[in-house]
Order: sequence, then C-alpha cells, then structure tokens
Amino acid sequence: MKIDAARAAGFARAWPADVRLLLLHGYDQSASRDLAGQIVAGQAATGAGVTELIGAALKDDPQALLAAVTSLSMFGDRELLRIDGLDDDGLVAVEGLLAGPAGYPVLGVAGALKKGSKLLALAEKHPAVAACQQYEATLRDAGRLLNDMAGPLGLRLDRAVAEALFALADGDRMIMRRELEKFALYKDAMPGTPQALTLDDLAALGITLGDAELFAPIAAITTGDAAEATDLLARLPDGTAIPLLRALERRLAQLALLRTEVDAGRSPGDVIEGQGRAIMFKDKPALTKALALWDQPRLAAAQADVLAAERAVKTSGGLGDLGAHARLLAITRRAMAARRR
Repeated sequence: MKIDAARAAGFARAWPADVRLLLLHGYDQSASRDLAGQIVAGQAATGAGVTELIGAALKDDPQALLAAVTSLSMFGDRELLRIDGLDDDGLVAVEGLLAGPAGYPVLGVAGALKKGSKLLALAEKHPAVAACQQYEATLRDAGRLLNDMAGPLGLRLDRAVAEALFALADGDRMIMRRELEKFALYKDAMPGTPQALTLDDLAALGITLGDAELFAPIAAITTGDAAEATDLLARLPDGTAIPLLRALERRLAQLALLRTEVDAGRSPGDVIEGQGRAIMFKDKPALTKALALWDQPRLAAAQADVLAAERAVKTSGGLGDLGAHARLLAITRRAMAARRR
C-alpha cells in the first residue's frame, strides 16, 4: 500500500502491527536515509534494538531476511531490522518474508526503483507492506522543510536562513539535519526555550562559504591529487578552514555510507550511478574515483583527523588555516598511496 511521508514518519513513534515492511524509495535518497534514521532513532527510544543488513546480500541468500527476523524474535526482545540498498534483487527475500511466520518489522531503504519494478509493484499492492516515495525538495520547500527539522531542536529559522542552508547543503536532508544539530548546540537551544537562527550565526561558524569554492579542493583531496590540492588550498582566503573541514567531513561520511555497497560486492561506478539524481552529475566522476581508493578503515582514520584538525583550528595559539592545510595534505597523500596499489 502507498503511504505519504507524514504517515511514514509516524512509524518512529509506533510501528503498525499489521505492517511487516516499510519501503522508503525515490530519487531523493538523502530524504529516504534521513527518514530511516529518524524512524530508527524513534524506535530505539522506545526500547527496540536495531539490526542491519545490506540489500545486495539478499540476492545470493534470499532466506537471510526471513531467518533474521524470525531468529531475532526468539529472544523476546523488541527489534527492528533495517536493510539498506534494497532493490529488485531482494524480491524473492521479501516474498519469503511476507509468506513466512510473524517476526520483527523490517525497514527497507531503496533508491529510485525503475518503472516496472516488481518489488515496487508488490510493495504498493500488498497490505502488509507500506511504500513511501521520497520526492526531491526544491528551494520553495526550504522554509517548511528546515523548520520541521529545526523545531524539535529548539531552533527557529526565517526564510532567508532556511534557503541559505538548503542551498549550501544542495538539498541533502541528512546534511541539513547535521548542521541544524550543530547550531542547536552552538545556540544552547532547547524545545522549551527556542532560539532564532540568523544569517550571522551561519557566518560565525563559516557555513556561508559557497559549495563551488569547496568542491574542487575536496575532490583533489579525496582522489589523491596532491599537486592540485596544494594549489587549490593555497588559493583559498584566510579563515576558510572550518567550512572546508566540515565540507570534507560530510564527503567522508557520504563515502563511508556508499562504501558499504562496494564492500558487499558492487563496483564503485555501479554504486554511484545507482544513486541517480541524489548525486549531482558534476560530483559523480570524483566520487567514483574516491570510492575506489577509500576503504572503511582509511575513512575512519581520515574522519578522526578532520575532527582533530577542527579542534586544533579552534584552539587558542594554534596554527589556524596553515595547520589545517597540513593535515588535509596528509589525508591527500593517503589517497595518493592507495592509487599506487
């Protein structure tokens, strides 16, 4: 059965007893992942545990899904099973789930399922499956979308601030939510004592530097092009270390999420193309190249270095942008070393 995003969001508070599978799909994969994250967090807050599977694994072992939900239910604890990358290769597994005995609910996150998808046809017709399509938001939606996210954090945004954050995040809902969480801490905001978020606040944390200025150095860093990274970092104006580090942090987090699919057996090119319009066309070549270079241990180490660099920039008497650039070039050299293997 088809449901809208508002009804799907209610699964965070109470999962309907008659729904075995909630399928989130559509071109806006950041919206699907963001909503899935909220549902998982909501269920966890009610005491449910969470187990994860990768959709690609179901092609070779269709019984893994049914085995997981039924074995988990034997222990008596409340549990939610999340599947990332669910697609038509998992159709047999989903059919087995629906035909099998009762077990724990399943949250499936898919990309843009093609017209004629058998999985989507099943999801939209079966009474025990809820299918929610995520549509790409536009700048006109920024005010409503950002304030819906900001309200529970204790923040109020006027339209100019909402549009600025939407544009800087390129409409990526997970990025927008993470930035709002940081601003809530910065403003010491609470739902009971809401704080207004202003353009000055964005500037204070360096969020207003344009994506166009950051795309090229981040692409050079993550693809191991040391000469290009050195040149581009030298061209950046003073005081841009924080927004650059945060933009790189977002890119590394994106790579870590995509890398799970590579580790499950898909090629970097197929993974990136499979994201559809969730990744801008201009980003795809650099992301494909980076995805082949960075495994999960390297990504975790790079993310730790980025956080350390940000702390160092904020420390009184630190080296500021110069010290940040040194760490960024060290990260670049790791990617360069991976290219040689």
